Amino acid sequence: MTKIVIICVVVLAIAGIALLQFLRAERDSAQSEPGFREFVKDPQLWNEMLDANAGASQLASEAESWGEDQLAEEVERYVFSPKTKRDLWAIGRQLGEMSPKTNDALLNILRDQTNETRLAQLRPGDFLEEAPVMRVCELFDGNMPAEAIELLTPYLSHESDQIRKDCILSVAESGLPEALPAIRRALADEDEYVRSYALMGMKRAIENDKLSDEIRFGVVADLDRLVAQDLNVEDAARLMAQLDPKHAEDFLLSDSVLNTEKRYLHEVLRVVGQFDFEIRREKVKSLVETYAGREMTYPNTYALGESLALLGSFREPDDEQILERYSKHEEDRVSDGAARGLISFHNLKGFEERIWEKEQAGGWESLTKEQQMYVAVFWLDSEVNNGGHSQYFFNSAGDNWQTALDGLKAMGFKERLGIFQGVLDLFGDKKPLTDRGKRQDQLSVVYSKHEEAFDQFDSAYYKASESVEVFSTRFVIQNADKFK
Repeated sequence: MTKIVIICVVVLAIAGIALLQFLRAERDSAQSEPGFREFVKDPQLWNEMLDANAGASQLASEAESWGEDQLAEEVERYVFSPKTKRDLWAIGRQLGEMSPKTNDALLNILRDQTNETRLAQLRPGDFLEEAPVMRVCELFDGNMPAEAIELLTPYLSHESDQIRKDCILSVAESGLPEALPAIRRALADEDEYVRSYALMGMKRAIENDKLSDEIRFGVVADLDRLVAQDLNVEDAARLMAQLDPKHAEDFLLSDSVLNTEKRYLHEVLRVVGQFDFEIRREKVKSLVETYAGREMTYPNTYALGESLALLGSFREPDDEQILERYSKHEEDRVSDGAARGLISFHNLKGFEERIWEKEQAGGWESLTKEQQMYVAVFWLDSEVNNGGHSQYFFNSAGDNWQTALDGLKAMGFKERLGIFQGVLDLFGDKKPLTDRGKRQDQLSVVYSKHEEAFDQFDSAYYKASESVEVFSTRFVIQNADKFK
């Protein structure tokens, strides 16, 4: 469910940033900062964090009245402050929302040659080392002017991969023709993450309709080289498919690329499937046979799974039995790939997006019972895998726990159903309330009494042998008329 996953990640990222800042401000830095468990035990902490986040939004609005001098002063303070970005979260958010009004102040910092040493001075950050120039790049926020690219040239070849990757991300995100030489240099960088950030920046430029034709046509050969050398394969192949679909199809389906000795061939196959490139059925069957005969370890399990996913797209009756057999495979990567192949075989590809669009347009009640059960099980699995059953019941997904329970039963789960019922039993006769606020209070009491039991059920869930992908896929196929 691609769109749902993306939105979930964005929400978690925003909440996570606010959470880190709030906890930092509220508690002495010498103490160990509480994690999500403390929010489960004391929901009031969560409400206070949301209030703090709302306060930061208000400050961002007030900053619109700043004059040029005050704005430049705040930019200077943020860029060169010895505090971490987490400590300066509120001002960083304010300045980010004001882009491109901050560009003049940022350019003045870069133009001042006396700042060159200071800008590149690495120091401890929240997780990794950071330098002031990295904050400069952050504040351009996709609105970098051409002059900045030239001013950033010394940092784009800096010995620190941290500086190189943050700078190239911002430069590539601009999409400007002047960025092409820097992007090409970054795509040849020895560091995987520098190359990855260059690719990510171009992806953002495409999403914002900013990528110039000079870059669009100027990086194709570099993308070819990355795929051929088994470097950053999936990102390079996907970007290639976005920039020049015809070239990408011809190149990715060539014998030199579809080479079973390539370590990351599964990433190429994934892109081929995502863009519906016309790979021959005989080639796919050959891939299935080749990888099926190899040891079931990485990357063979991944490649076999992606090959099976492609096999289903041909919708040939002879292939259904193959897909059914592999959907029972003990390796998740193989069984999940076969399940995706069965979805294509039964002409159900894209059903997740259709459910999402339907819910967006008409709300939860517009979904059929079967669609609701599918979504509820999806969110149960996502939340538990992300932060355990306590996170599931703490968040809004827990409102639909009864539908998730019904879905587990309808899909034929036994192991995961038993685990979920065990967690529900911890709540006693009342069971989890459907009102989120009231359930958070209820959960804080239950969790405090049974924290160890929650951990045990979480561990059991992670070790469960039943594939959610396979079981939910079979359910969709059995109720195909409800998902088309």
